[in-house]
Parts: sequence; C-alpha cells; structure tokens
Amino acid sequence: MSEINEQYKLKTNPFRLTPSVNSEELIWAGFNEIKEKFENRIKKSIKIPNSTLALNWGEYGSGKTHAARYFSKNDVLLGIASQVDKPIPYSMLMSLPKGREPIYSLFISVIDKLDIKDLKEKFKEELGELQTFIDTIGSNFHIQNVLKAIFSDDISHIDIKNYLYGNMSKTEIKGLVELEILRSLNIDDYTKLLAGLFSCLTYKNKFYSCIILWIDEFEDIAVVNNSNIDKINNFLREILDSTPNNLLIFLNLTQSALVTVEDLGQYIYESVESRIKEKINFDLPTPSMFKDYLKDLLKLNRITDADVDDYFPFSPNVVDALIELQGDVSLRKFNESLSLLLELSDMDKKCPIDMPVFENYKSEILWNKD
Repeated sequence: MSEINEQYKLKTNPFRLTPSVNSEELIWAGFNEIKEKFENRIKKSIKIPNSTLALNWGEYGSGKTHAARYFSKNDVLLGIASQVDKPIPYSMLMSLPKGREPIYSLFISVIDKLDIKDLKEKFKEELGELQTFIDTIGSNFHIQNVLKAIFSDDISHIDIKNYLYGNMSKTEIKGLVELEILRSLNIDDYTKLLAGLFSCLTYKNKFYSCIILWIDEFEDIAVVNNSNIDKINNFLREILDSTPNNLLIFLNLTQSALVTVEDLGQYIYESVESRIKEKINFDLPTPSMFKDYLKDLLKLNRITDADVDDYFPFSPNVVDALIELQGDVSLRKFNESLSLLLELSDMDKKCPIDMPVFENYKSEILWNKD
C-alpha cells in the first residue's frame, strides 16, 4: 500500500483474509477467552501424560486455522511450556486427507515434517536407553527395527527418510538386512509406526513434553466415502490407544451445510467421540469482541511511537456502524470489510477514515452481505 506507514501509522494492512504461512507474522489479537482455553489445554497435556482428543468447532472464517498455526509457533509453545517448567511440545499441522488412502496421507504428512537429522543428533546420548525402550513398544519387531533406524547412525537420515516414503527399491531394502529391516512398510504399519515414533519423541520428556497433532479441515470427512470414514475413525482410535501418553490431537471442524452439531455422529463414531475431552467453540463474535480484537490488531501492527487513538485510522463511529450493518458475521467477513475499506481509502488518499469516507465506500465493502 502506497502511504500506509505515513498516513495510517501501520506497518502493513493488518486484516489478513487467510492465515500467514510465515510464523513470524502470526500474531494473536483479542479473543482472550479462546486463547486462554488453548493455553490451558496445552498446559494440561504437557503436565499430565494422558493422551487427549479435543474438538475445535466454529463457522468458516472463525479463526480455527489461525489458532492451529499460532499455537504451533516455537516461541508460543516455549512460552507455554516454560510456565510449567517442561520441554517444548512437538507440534504438527496437517489437513484431513480426501484421497483414496487417508492413513497413508496422514503418515506422509508427519514424515514430511520430521527432521530426522536433527532427531538423530538430539537423541545421540540417549540412544542406548531409547533402543531398550523401543523394545517395549508393542510386539512388532519390524516396527521396532524401523524406529531404531530413525534415531541411530547406522543409516543416514536421507536413506531412512527414503525408506519411510516408500521410495526404496527391493534391492535397496535388501541392503538394510543388517538393521533387520526386511521389507517395505504396508498399510497396517503406518499407525503403529506413528504411535511408536510419538512415544520415542517424548521419551523421558527430555526434549519434547508431548506431541500436538492438529488436523485441520476435518469437516471434509463429510465428502469422503464410507470406507475412508471408517479408516479415519479407526486411525484416531488406534493412535490414541497406542500412544496412551503425551499425545494431544486437535480436530478443527467447520460447521457447514454438510456438517452440523446434530450430524457429528455420522462422521465421528462413538468410539472416537467418547475420547473427546474438550470442545472449544469459536462462536460468532459479539460487538465488544470485535472491538477488542480491532484495538489489539491495530496496536500490534502500528509503526513505532505512533501517538494515535485506539481505532485509528478508523473513527470509532465507523467501527460501530460497520458492526451494526454487518450483523452476525464471522471474523473473516469483518476482516474482509475492513481490509477493503482501508485499501479504497488508501487509493484515494482519504485519512482518517471517518463517516463521510465510510458512506462513500459502504456499498463496495458490504457487497457480500447476505
């Protein structure tokens, strides 16, 4: 934007329509009650070893994906962990797969995020004890041997990653005979291997206190076939049962025409729903929540030492008028209107954004109102 720093005292247009992929740009504004719920849930999972399933529920654009990305930031997780004097959680965010093999896709999503070279270095001094611990995980020797290979120096991080991806030929797999890895992974191995991996990562809580697995866009379960609904539910049940300690799974679920609260039973089986220990609702914001959010967001994005009012560059009566005209809307729609209002005002060099400016652009910024 041309003169946003000079005129509007802002570093950039703060009204993101989609969550930032750059973690440094992710901030939290307003909605302190929801923030506190996530902080407390994560603290509980850090302090209490029992594995937990939590459901985050709200309309499209209510901030669930933003929450997942914000609470996956290293500095945020370090801050939460330090409050209870524990190591940082290991957090991973992925979307619910919609393809033919959802469990394989979830497995690959975890492997994509795994820095095996770093893990080998971290656990180097613990390797002997860790391998003894791995021998106690289940009764599948093949899974145990693959887990040992992930953490040991007997195979390079590149080779073991190629193996996990399924990229090794039969001839190359024969070269792993000394590690007692005699075959490739199959569909029955993925959940068992992930459960073992999560248990290893949190071994003795030396490096990681718990695993946080965020599954975004869980409402897409409504568009997969019945076979895959079964597989996804079985995965959730099995991964929680096989990782009884130090695992926190968040399911981000958007209320839609296909999925309502009453419909949940069709997609989340009783065996999984009974494991949901907490539900965090992203309700439509009230006018006071919008105002608190806006003040926080503007403050966090202001240029240094800007001596302006809380809502600047917007006049307080503009904020009130916009909230009243929008009615009950999601945070995303609120941001859309403010973003467009700021851009139009900047283009025409209108500052501050008072009621005459607002009236001039009103029809354009409220075009998508139902």
